[in-house]
Amino acid sequence: MRLPAVSIDAPPSNVAGRTTSITLFTTQKWWGRFFMPFMFATSRAAPKALEAMDKLSFISFASWSLIRELPYNGPPQTVRRLRYPHLFFEVSFNGSWAQYIDSSVRVLTTGMYSFWSSSRTFPGPLPASPFQRFFKVHEVDTSHYYCAYPEATVTIVRSALALEERLDMFAHRAQNLPDDAFDAAWEAFLEDAQKFL
Repeated sequence: MRLPAVSIDAPPSNVAGRTTSITLFTTQKWWGRFFMPFMFATSRAAPKALEAMDKLSFISFASWSLIRELPYNGPPQTVRRLRYPHLFFEVSFNGSWAQYIDSSVRVLTTGMYSFWSSSRTFPGPLPASPFQRFFKVHEVDTSHYYCAYPEATVTIVRSALALEERLDMFAHRAQNLPDDAFDAAWEAFLEDAQKFL
């Protein structure tokens, strides 16, 4: 199945097939050094808090990290302690840059406040235009981006995994089916499988 091309509104190095990557590096307000670790711990302890993001089925990966120093990368560089911590954010998604921002701010408005309010110059998620400018100003182009299935959307991958699980269960059951019951079981499996195709 050939899907329509994604409109490219991100640098080519940030796009692999149908998948786009955004990387942001934002300076934290003084209280961000305490608030963000609390947010990370809360997200891990109560994963239900991130359910709304999971419902945005075009997001395949999102990660936040608090950076306090730049690591040693060989001479002449030394370890550089940052005056203010920085939030390092990475996300991979299907679609265009603008689609990601638009959908995210409308569905994840509270989450956007939670994760971005400690960043300096954060304008709030709505209206979307100032938030898009905030993202553009703090975006860092990737030098290398890899996606295991660049032509598949998150929905296609999830459907394939669910179908594989059902096929494995059917194969296990089919070993013990008498010949006269196999055809009916196979037809029932095919009917069930249609929702994953």
